[in-house]
Amino acid sequence: MESSAGKAYKIIEQFFTEVLGLNSAHADTFRRVATYRSLKRKEFLIREGTVCDFIGIVINGSLRSFVANAEAEFNNDFYFGSSIVSAYSSYLTEEKTNCNIQALEDAELVMITRRDLDVLIEADLSWLKFTQHVSDTYFKRKCRRETSFLKYTAKERYECVLTTYPGIEQLVPQYHIASFLGIKPESLSRIKLLAYINGG
Repeated sequence: MESSAGKAYKIIEQFFTEVLGLNSAHADTFRRVATYRSLKRKEFLIREGTVCDFIGIVINGSLRSFVANAEAEFNNDFYFGSSIVSAYSSYLTEEKTNCNIQALEDAELVMITRRDLDVLIEADLSWLKFTQHVSDTYFKRKCRRETSFLKYTAKERYECVLTTYPGIEQLVPQYHIASFLGIKPESLSRIKLLAYINGG
């Protein structure tokens, strides 16, 4: 079985060379500057009311992002292996976040702080490719989620989730998926049952 360190090395290398179009030297620099963090199941990466000063890459495990009020929690994103993870609005504005990011299972991440990333950019503008990718990633997530609620039925939103997050049903409890879809768990059960009956 591949070690966590070996998996982290591979994910970072692929991210910088294949996704960003940078080179192995950038990946090596990131590994040197980044910090590694492990989370236990249900442990928080960040809580509402704190300022996010990092951008992370998930190596192992899964996490959820959610907002909460006095009555309930509402999931608004999930993060799996190789995903970018951050409370990005807080990161950009340096204001306190209104979201929480929590591990759904034991998880491992590599994280770079705003300060360290700014130093890298000052020395080499090609690091702007990293920040542009993060910005694009969060913009696409936001647009996809907003469009799904404005345009699609609950069934169609569920189908989009299965496409966007392959294997999510094996990794995330149904009640968390239902929360992300904006429906009750029993409604999701009916959608899945009808899909099964209809051969979907």
